Amino acid sequence: MSEHNQQIAFLESGTSTVPDCFVRLVDAAAPVLVAIHGISRNAAEVATRLAQHPAFAEVNIIAPLFDRGPFGQYQQLVVRKPDQTRSDTALFALLDQLSARFGMDTDKVLMFGFSGGAQLAHRITLLYPHRVRALCAAAAGWYLMPDAALPYPYGMQDAPGTAQHPAAALELPIRVLVGNHDRRIDETVRMDPEIVLRQGSNRLSRARSWILALREQAQLQDLKPDLEMIVLQGGTHDFGQCVKEAGLIDQVALALLPMRQASGEGIAKEGIEA
Repeated sequence: MSEHNQQIAFLESGTSTVPDCFVRLVDAAAPVLVAIHGISRNAAEVATRLAQHPAFAEVNIIAPLFDRGPFGQYQQLVVRKPDQTRSDTALFALLDQLSARFGMDTDKVLMFGFSGGAQLAHRITLLYPHRVRALCAAAAGWYLMPDAALPYPYGMQDAPGTAQHPAAALELPIRVLVGNHDRRIDETVRMDPEIVLRQGSNRLSRARSWILALREQAQLQDLKPDLEMIVLQGGTHDFGQCVKEAGLIDQVALALLPMRQASGEGIAKEGIEA
């Protein structure tokens, strides 16, 4: 892995069906974290913020860049044009490409996403649980409900992926983060009647609704899930603000790196409400 260093690097995929990405690669044996941007496409900022945190010093970081043209509505794994590539297909192709190039094990990864990225991250987790070690979804606009009778993209009926029900995903560590001030409703918040009816009208209520739905599914299947919702005190829907003022990256570390959580290394716990 001679190409590795501790700095964020931009890698071109060389094809329109695979996203370019920002990476920080440390070691072939290190865990792999996939970090997914929101609709502002701030992949470089997301990767940099994670790489700067001491808890992620020994973690390979991959931040794909899902341009709207080739990847459509990447958040929902939806394409509208024949020349577009679905984001799940594109992401797995990128992971295969990086694995072949650098020797990393990308079969199962840690997943993090913010806003639109959290939409993609949690959908990947529900639909491809065998590819995920743990999920941290922050400030998703709305959620894929674990309901086999509800049509996709609202529920699991006719959903893409390999999972027909969320049982396997419910056995994974899942953390949902959302700012206590993330209640604003604007043009970026989808207000489909189906979403509002089942999830509520803002990101805070929708996060609660999704966690409750997962817990209900786990109870029906006699599972003991590892689920938690964390409200970031002072957090809004701005990624940089949540990092600087609400401890966002600290909480991502707590969610995805349990050994660091046990030791407390590099992690601040202030400003959080369980």
